[in-house]
Amino acid sequence: MKKTVRNIIIMIVVLAVLGGAAFVLLQMPQENTGEESSSLLSSSSEATEAVMEADEADVESIKIKNSEDEFTLIPEKTAEAIDFTLEDCSGFDLNTAQISSNARTLLNLSASKNLGGQEDLGAFGLDSQGAAVTINYKDGGSDKLVLGNEAGESAGRYVLKDGTVYIVAGVPANFYGSKFEYFNLAVYTVADRTEVKVDEDGSSSESAGQDILYEITFSGAQYPDPITIEYSSKSSSEYLMTQPVVAESGNTPFNELMSTLKSLTATGIADVKITEEKLEKYGLTEPDAQIAFNLNDSEHKLAVSAKDSEGYRYMIADDKDIIYRVANGLVNKWAETNVTGLRMSYIWIPHIQNVEKLTITLDGDQVKEYNVTRTVNEEKSTEDSKKYDLAVVDSQGNAVNYEEAYQPFYQKLIGLAVFSQEAVEYEGTPALRVEYQYFDGGKDVLELYAISGGGQNRYAALLNGVFNGQVRGSEVKTIVELVP
Repeated sequence: MKKTVRNIIIMIVVLAVLGGAAFVLLQMPQENTGEESSSLLSSSSEATEAVMEADEADVESIKIKNSEDEFTLIPEKTAEAIDFTLEDCSGFDLNTAQISSNARTLLNLSASKNLGGQEDLGAFGLDSQGAAVTINYKDGGSDKLVLGNEAGESAGRYVLKDGTVYIVAGVPANFYGSKFEYFNLAVYTVADRTEVKVDEDGSSSESAGQDILYEITFSGAQYPDPITIEYSSKSSSEYLMTQPVVAESGNTPFNELMSTLKSLTATGIADVKITEEKLEKYGLTEPDAQIAFNLNDSEHKLAVSAKDSEGYRYMIADDKDIIYRVANGLVNKWAETNVTGLRMSYIWIPHIQNVEKLTITLDGDQVKEYNVTRTVNEEKSTEDSKKYDLAVVDSQGNAVNYEEAYQPFYQKLIGLAVFSQEAVEYEGTPALRVEYQYFDGGKDVLELYAISGGGQNRYAALLNGVFNGQVRGSEVKTIVELVP
């Protein structure tokens, strides 16, 4: 091979190697200078632009007007800082932390995008449908903003200030709604009862006691005959209905009702500063249902309207100058009940160990008496509860078998249940009269009268002369058959 040709080949190989090396180097990541890094960072993230920069100490008021409401936030200086509150709402329980947070957010808005001037403000919700905000300063100046729709292309909302549209994150949602969203919705809370126990060594301890509903009265359109239930330590269930009938309460619906009365938080607020016109507007001039109660020595009064088209009710409570809106489920335990739902179906259930004498009169002339003596059973008794052994004799002094005769009859007697509260006509002599006389000196009288007409085997039950309800004749027959 000629020398010239060989040199040419060598040069071609060298160039090929150098070209490949250069290609590899070009594909490797390049290290930027500080200036270049800054330029890249700037282009990869969006810069923020101040829309509002105001000192809260300079603010006189912030006025908000939206499609739902119009209200004003005003500064309120405290020892630690400047807080904000609602104008003309002193005396109400407000969420001032939320109000202050929203005000400070508004005074320091930053935009992620500047969209410049826009001809069609309605497309951004910045026309009459937007929330108009006016910030008034102590020096007489002001700033005006309009808060619009949510921005479609990024997080935030459209904000108009001085003819320029911005996209701003964190715009307070409360500025689009009612001032009542700043009101705390807790209506009341009843504290637990406390019990103090003293040990043998004299040390005392405090614990939560059982709730006691000392009294509750139901009235309103739902209750043309008001219902009253009172706490009674002598009654078997501890709760006694005294109006419109006398009957044991303390059943499951009553206990569920008592649980709901411990506290109440409204769904919302419809209005404040109550007037007769507002009561009429919200159906509270003549409430659909109302209650007054004393729970754990805490007294409250509540009244509700009938349900609206959405199933909500309007409510007033105690002496609060507020008309609340409540979901029906919050109040239905007391707004939609009745005598039957709040009473036990039993007519009267005195404890067998409390009855000293039982007198049964059949058809007005067949009289049977049972006299009881009781002896403390030391084995079964406790410090808090005494148990007795009972001995029974009839009017002739003959012993009556307690377990085989007297107790089965007595259990059937107090198990007599009302199936209807409907008033009926009755007359004549009671088919069955039962007089309970107690060891403490009291007495009660149960009378059963056959119901006139209808051909149905039913009796009207009276307790202490007051109509209590209707009972089935078949149950009365069984009781009569068991009389010892």
